[in-house]
Amino acid sequence: MRLGCSGCLGSIVALALVAILVGGTVGALVRMLADPAIIGPVTTQADGARAQRKLFDLGRPRTGETVFTEAEINALLARHLVEARGVRIAAPSVQLIGENRFLVRAQSPLLQLMGEAGLGVVADILPSRWATRPVWLRLGARVRIEDGPRRQLRIDVDEFAVGRQRLPAPALRLLLDPAAVGLLQWTLPEHVQSVGIEPERVVVQTVASR
Repeated sequence: MRLGCSGCLGSIVALALVAILVGGTVGALVRMLADPAIIGPVTTQADGARAQRKLFDLGRPRTGETVFTEAEINALLARHLVEARGVRIAAPSVQLIGENRFLVRAQSPLLQLMGEAGLGVVADILPSRWATRPVWLRLGARVRIEDGPRRQLRIDVDEFAVGRQRLPAPALRLLLDPAAVGLLQWTLPEHVQSVGIEPERVVVQTVASR
């Protein structure tokens, strides 16, 4: 997900959100507050422990394949990454689709989203039960490796929705806090050759030396 003029984009998205929230589009607001039919993943402490061990092993150069299950990825996200990085979202979950594509769902109060987008004044006119109510976020993305002086695992977001209301994918960067946006790219060790998403699993290929 690349941005050109971030200020211009921010203005466009902000105007779009204002139109949705105060322009009489009641249906759009209702869709934003709607709860999509979501069944959260079931994970255990053992899933998180296995995922952490696998991450530790990836730090050591070797030739081989490391597989993370969907349960391990979800445990790692919910129990470690979100808390460790101070990301202000709740109930995050990942669905691994395949062909390097995945879906993420999480919750955040509507007031927090509008504050990140600079729409706190608009939020003030909403009923308090709406502003403080958690809303569901949904994003679809693909992963790719970007070569360069520092190889990066990039997450390209091409689908974004709040509740059942679809929004432009670039709005994600304006509605989430910087810690959450920071999860869209990761610096990779030199010995990591590839990262692929298959149905219900992530496969990491490593080599002893590059």
